[in-house]
Amino acid sequence: MHKTAGGILLVAVLAANALGQPPAIPAVPAAVTAGAPERTVLIYLPQQLFNEQEFEPALRRLSLAGIETRLAAADSGVAVSMSQLVVGLDLALRDVGVADYAGLVLIGGSGAAVHWDDSLLQATCREFTNSGKVVAAIGIAPVTLARAGVLKGRRATAFRDRTTVDWLRQAGAKYSFKGVVADGNFITAASSGQAQAFGQAVADAVQKAQ
Repeated sequence: MHKTAGGILLVAVLAANALGQPPAIPAVPAAVTAGAPERTVLIYLPQQLFNEQEFEPALRRLSLAGIETRLAAADSGVAVSMSQLVVGLDLALRDVGVADYAGLVLIGGSGAAVHWDDSLLQATCREFTNSGKVVAAIGIAPVTLARAGVLKGRRATAFRDRTTVDWLRQAGAKYSFKGVVADGNFITAASSGQAQAFGQAVADAVQKAQ
């Protein structure tokens, strides 16, 4: 079932506010599941403090392009954004089968820093890379790709602060100040301001790979 993201958000926020609770929302727009692997992308969210302003526009662009999505985090259940939006998840990272997806998208937010050294997430990034899949990250999430060792020699961007830029360069990435950078199957974006373009770039890469 598809509804506009704005409608889903508005209903969820108003209902939650009336109850004095943080808003609980489904994926925005509702994530499409059970699709063909070549048109399905796995979106990884920090369990706590993901950036919904990176997530929502990127997800919308993927949905509009006909790309199906599933949402994962370190554990199953829900993920909570920096503004306390609660999103239901499809699966835990440990249950991901790379063959079931055309690509991997990492969403940033302050909670993404917790996962920079997550060995399972890094291994998953390497497995997607070695399988020739689309691999993408936005905000501070590209640091996970860098520390997984998959950005060496590749052009990439990320949120523009010294720590983030230094991590990319130390990992051998060719840091770019562009908002969105595509290098082969790798797509990175600097911030939420590029989330729509980022989502479209991921969709284009998935469609090109078919």
